[in-house]
Amino acid sequence: METVEELNLTEILTALQDFMTRDGAISTEQRSFYQTFRQHLNTHEGVFRLEDIERLLAAAKTEVPEISEEEFVDMGEAILTRYRVKNADAINERIRLAAEEEARKRALAEAERAAREEEERLRAEEEERLRLEEEARLRAEEEARQAEEAERLRLEEEERQRQAEEAERLRLEEEARLRAEEEARLRAEEEARLAEEARQAEEAERLRLEEEERQRQAEEARLAEEARLAEEVRLAEEARLAEEARLAEEARLAEEARLAEEARLAEEARLQAELEAEAAAKQAYWEAQENLPGDEAKIVPDLPSNAEALATENASKSSPLPKLIAGAVLVVVLGALVAMLL
Repeated sequence: METVEELNLTEILTALQDFMTRDGAISTEQRSFYQTFRQHLNTHEGVFRLEDIERLLAAAKTEVPEISEEEFVDMGEAILTRYRVKNADAINERIRLAAEEEARKRALAEAERAAREEEERLRAEEEERLRLEEEARLRAEEEARQAEEAERLRLEEEERQRQAEEAERLRLEEEARLRAEEEARLRAEEEARLAEEARQAEEAERLRLEEEERQRQAEEARLAEEARLAEEVRLAEEARLAEEARLAEEARLAEEARLAEEARLAEEARLQAELEAEAAAKQAYWEAQENLPGDEAKIVPDLPSNAEALATENASKSSPLPKLIAGAVLVVVLGALVAMLL
């Protein structure tokens, strides 16, 4: 007898790959199903029997529902076909043995059927006899049963009426209870609605007050910012005016210094001219004295040797230029200090 060989992991996956690539490309759903099915195969221990393969295929189908039922059936058929090809001889041997066993079972069943038919005929005759006896017994029992049934029906009718009356009473009580519960529910809903409206009104008032406070703070911040910017503009304007005044004062002092310098130079030129004229007069005087005969000449004391220096010193004392220059320097220094402070 041929031995049946189970498929291994490679044969199962190869059969599945051949099916998926028969059209040249594997779809995204097929690829997902293949990877999921392979994971289930890797976790399986032992040989892969047909029932194991069917179970693992069903598990993969559950995790990848995108695979259509038709594709799922075709993939299972592809693996089963690989199994049939691998075990063709063993399957044919099994089919032959199954056919012989089926013929033997049919012959045995035919013999059993004939014996059963004879037994059934005898049993039918006995049953017919017993049936007739039973019918006679049943007729007697039926008469008694009908009498009992009439009594039972009477009692049941009385009980039904009593139960109907009881059910009506219970129905009316239940309706009253439901009305009371509905009224209580409606009252509770109304109270809850009013409470919710009050809460919403309170919340709206709180939000309104918060919004007013936020707007007030924003307005205060805006006014403060405007005041700050105005103050910065004012200080900047004051600084600009101070700087312009400082520059004007420096220009005025520089102009006064220039005029004073020009006056000093003019004064020095005048004094120099006077000194030169005086020196020329003295020189002419001495030349005239040298031309006088004998003792007619007069002795005139010489000028001090520092006469020219004394004249220059007197000219400096009488000139206002040094004082003007010192004042201009003082104003420039004060203007620089004011600019640094601003």
